Amino acid sequence: MVYSFTFPEEIIDSIQERIEVLERCLNDPNPQDEKMAEMIEFANLRQISVIQLKEELEKLIEKLVKKSKLYQVICEKSTKGELPLLLYVKHYFIMKETIDIEFIEFDLYLITNNQKFLRKITIGFVELFNQSKELFNQSKIEILHIVDKNLYILSILRESLKHLLQSLIKAGLKTKIFTEQEINAFNLGDITPQESEAMLISLASTKKWDYVYRKLA
Repeated sequence: MVYSFTFPEEIIDSIQERIEVLERCLNDPNPQDEKMAEMIEFANLRQISVIQLKEELEKLIEKLVKKSKLYQVICEKSTKGELPLLLYVKHYFIMKETIDIEFIEFDLYLITNNQKFLRKITIGFVELFNQSKELFNQSKIEILHIVDKNLYILSILRESLKHLLQSLIKAGLKTKIFTEQEINAFNLGDITPQESEAMLISLASTKKWDYVYRKLA
């Protein structure tokens, strides 16, 4: 249950390009340069100086690069069919944090033009979640009330997806790439997670399947 997309390289590249523009703003300012004007306007919007904005973006780059290393491991293991449950869960939460950073916390979509990226992955994860919902319901019917490891795993993955979908939908509404009507048309139902990120990572790290079943199934 991994939906593939280029991450977070295209985001990192986009932010790095803006850092280079900020350096030009500091070293060789040109009011006629559209990219420079865009970055100065963004700094003013955040009510910080150009150099402070540059420092903020550099810290974000460091954070995203660290996360990209884990993501690369996930992609490699996924290709080989060796992806353990814990990395699936971390995969979803890495993406959630990146969406929160770019689209919700820092409004970077105003300067990185990643709205198409957001729309694409939102639709992809909505489809994945709805597919998992069908699998989950079918698994419960098939096993009746017999304890089943696969159902536990699916439960953890679905709970992790709920966290990610909440961020994607919030960002989609904020950037106006989705309307309320479009979100409702996704027919997701209640996507309020029953477990926290810390608990899901803990559950994915253990084999306490009976606990997972009772909590999430």
